[in-house]
Amino acid sequence: MQTPYSSPEEEATPLNIRNPYIVHFLKTLVEKKGEQHSPEALKKLLDDMYKLFENLLGQNMVKALPEGKRAEYLELTKDLSKLSYKKVEEIFDKHVPHYQDVMKETMKQFTTLFMKNRRFDPKDFQTVGEASIPS
Repeated sequence: MQTPYSSPEEEATPLNIRNPYIVHFLKTLVEKKGEQHSPEALKKLLDDMYKLFENLLGQNMVKALPEGKRAEYLELTKDLSKLSYKKVEEIFDKHVPHYQDVMKETMKQFTTLFMKNRRFDPKDFQTVGEASIPS
């Protein structure tokens, strides 16, 4: 019997792992907006919101990188097989020391988007794959 191959932890891709603080933030936004949803609809809405928030945070983190590191990171993302958690951590930990500020600004930005829109649909907002990140 053959032993299954498993990637080293830093190369593994987590599935369905959600940051509980972000989930709480999103639930609070829905409550503050006064929306009422069935449990299934709320789950779908929170999932869509999480994906958009995660994408927006990623864009903002990339924008926060110094120009040279941003270009290096974007080059690395062209071949995801060469990108590991360890490499991402090295780039962002060393070159975005104010990540808490980036997170706060992203939360404010997301809150504005969500509260202004009567109908929230993530398809209405650009994502990293659809938007160009300024260099």
